[in-house]
Amino acid sequence: MKSLFGKIFIIFLLLGCSGSEDDQSTDQNNTPSVNSLEMYVSSDEIIVGQSILFSVFDNNGKNRTTEAKFYVNESEIDGSSHTFNDIGTFDIYAKFQNIKSNTEQVVVNQVPIEYKQYVLVEDYTGTWCGYCTRVSYAIEQLKKQTNDAIVIAIHQGDPMQFGQESTLRSHFGVTGFPTAFIDRKARWTPPEPANLSEVIGKLSNKSYAALAMDSSLDGDMLTIKVKLKMGYNYKALKLGLYIVEDKLIYDQRNWTSYYQGDPIKNYEHNDVLRKSITGLLGDQIPSDQLGHDKEFEKEFQYVIPSEFNKDNIRMIAFVTEASKKETINVRSSKIGESQSFEK
Repeated sequence: MKSLFGKIFIIFLLLGCSGSEDDQSTDQNNTPSVNSLEMYVSSDEIIVGQSILFSVFDNNGKNRTTEAKFYVNESEIDGSSHTFNDIGTFDIYAKFQNIKSNTEQVVVNQVPIEYKQYVLVEDYTGTWCGYCTRVSYAIEQLKKQTNDAIVIAIHQGDPMQFGQESTLRSHFGVTGFPTAFIDRKARWTPPEPANLSEVIGKLSNKSYAALAMDSSLDGDMLTIKVKLKMGYNYKALKLGLYIVEDKLIYDQRNWTSYYQGDPIKNYEHNDVLRKSITGLLGDQIPSDQLGHDKEFEKEFQYVIPSEFNKDNIRMIAFVTEASKKETINVRSSKIGESQSFEK
């Protein structure tokens, strides 16, 4: 897409360059002739009913927008903007002095379907980390205010250490403990107990994807069906599935005033990341199964190790755009629960 920022850059480039008259073609009035056009669109992907602005510049850097004619799928339009009331892919170009510009494509999508938004909090922690109880306390307070915050505790250097924690820390740029991320996009600002609104505020965002899980247990074999409903024409998505465990009892160092004692004896650790069933950052969803109002399902099986307490196991599913780190939505489920999509 030829963006408006590119247009501005070209203008300054042309104005800043100098050269002899032989460097440019001229007409009989010694005016530089026009032999090519460059067209720009304000956006290359919109929702039906929205408008796009067009502009065009000649090879001399002169703005020809008011003089040019613009065409949408070969049909001339009035002016230099257009409201798209139909869904599809449209070819846009301009003409000036019988010279045709480059052709740009605009994708017009259906109105997105909105679903309930959950927020993901990932807590990088360890029993040895005396200041990590600051985040633990914030999470306790957060859970008192909402059930829609999904927490994953990623332990390092203790009996609950997650085997791939160093890979996660490297990928998300975690350099110290404690560190907590919100939706894998922004760090939860310390002191976290004073900034609960940073997490709760995310729940008012719009989500155009919904997750639901069904699961069953046969002996040690856990079968999980993860369902994803898409309310937007996403180009690429990844689906992730983690196993977490609650009610793990270990002493916890404490150098804060939020709790009494150091260490805190028999501290209950919850939301502990145990296993990534998919790839650590999720598995790519086939492109032919993506689209507005489409549903994707995938079944997973996992043998629960004997050292895990089945009664305390939960599954956490998340979805991200493949090229981005930020989670679009997330969902937690207990074993045996049958969930539906939530709007």
